[in-house]
Amino acid sequence: MASWYSVTDFLDDATKLPSKVLLDIPNAGHLEGGTDKDLRAGTSLELPFWLASKLSEQDAIDLTLPRAYSPMVRNALSASPESVHLRNLGGGGGAFYAGGMRLLSLIEDPTLSTILDHSFKTRLVQIMDQSQHSLADHGGEGAAYEFAQGLDLWEKELFTVGETSAKQMKTWFDTKAKKR
Repeated sequence: MASWYSVTDFLDDATKLPSKVLLDIPNAGHLEGGTDKDLRAGTSLELPFWLASKLSEQDAIDLTLPRAYSPMVRNALSASPESVHLRNLGGGGGAFYAGGMRLLSLIEDPTLSTILDHSFKTRLVQIMDQSQHSLADHGGEGAAYEFAQGLDLWEKELFTVGETSAKQMKTWFDTKAKKR
């Protein structure tokens, strides 16, 4: 369930999930965008997360994995997590991990869970390393800046924390050196 005050959760609820209708749903033809009054079994359409989760609980639809979690993306993340730009995956402006975790609340997919976990842990090392060296980037044009462009929202938050920490450490060392 989304937090009432979280804009990110609100946007995540609107993320579209590919679905296939398993039974006729009366007076829901407008969801398909057609002129039919009813939504017919076998119809494929994309539904917002909030609606797809409710219909999935009632076994009215069968969910299909979004493209962001397809075998091609999974294979790329398994092979080299650091080389995948997650910013444009997952919807919600780069909410790849948040979207994956929410998707796991609807489907049982141990492989997806493992890949999300492995990818996040592997990329975390490089995120912290780049954030500590971001002070060397002048005007946001260096390697750390370029690296940050492909990060997921969670990763960007961690990058910002690491960057802030590096700035605070530099300030502390500078003031300590002045006292001597």
